[in-house]
Amino acid sequence: MARALHRSVRGRVVSDVVVLRKDVLRGTTPARLRRALVGHRIERVWRRAKLAVIDFDSGARIAVQPRFTGSFVVERSGRGADQYCTLHLVLDDGRRLHYRDVRRLGTFSFFAPGEFEAYASKLGPEPLTPEFTGEVLYDILHGSIRPVKARIMDQYKLAGVGNIYASEALWRSRLDPSRESRSITQRQAEALRDGIVSVLRESIELRGTTIRDYENGAFAERLDAYDRAGEPCRRCGARIVLTHEIDGRATYFCPRCQR
Repeated sequence: MARALHRSVRGRVVSDVVVLRKDVLRGTTPARLRRALVGHRIERVWRRAKLAVIDFDSGARIAVQPRFTGSFVVERSGRGADQYCTLHLVLDDGRRLHYRDVRRLGTFSFFAPGEFEAYASKLGPEPLTPEFTGEVLYDILHGSIRPVKARIMDQYKLAGVGNIYASEALWRSRLDPSRESRSITQRQAEALRDGIVSVLRESIELRGTTIRDYENGAFAERLDAYDRAGEPCRRCGARIVLTHEIDGRATYFCPRCQR
């Protein structure tokens, strides 16, 4: 999402800001947001944890947390401002950058210069950096009695791993998602690190996991565990199980080969 948006809007100047649903805003008001962004150039769109971050030439930043149904639409016809559009930025080339959110669970946060760095410093390491090793993951898990799935989804411990990819990474590393984190050995932590990195890289390459709300993602066709309850495990043939008991989220796993 961030990469596609960067290619589309980098270098464009905001000429107007229209807020249709102010309940998605965090750290600002519609009037303040307009004053802060109008006349300023978009320098970069990138990702930190589960946030799409938009950098402006003023040093201000927008951090969008799409959650379940948030998405961006860039167009010039005006048709993107449907009933699910929460706000849009009018760009100097006549196009509009819409932020849509069907369930309005996502957030559109404004950070003045210097504020985002303080916020981001509290987040965990990024799994797609060279610094994220099996040893680092072992240290994150060691000493915690929380289920391993919940631990790797804690953004303050490890940034960017969501529910789908946690289930997939644990399937790849043959680990039961309900196991206490402190029970994971160093060798298993290495395998889990490899599972996390591989599933994230493959999903990004295929533009994500489209199930309902975001278009063009093809990783859904490669899922081995998530959304496959009752289907045979592709590794051992046992039936994939769905549970909500681990962390209140839908967790899919193979009861035979994940230990």
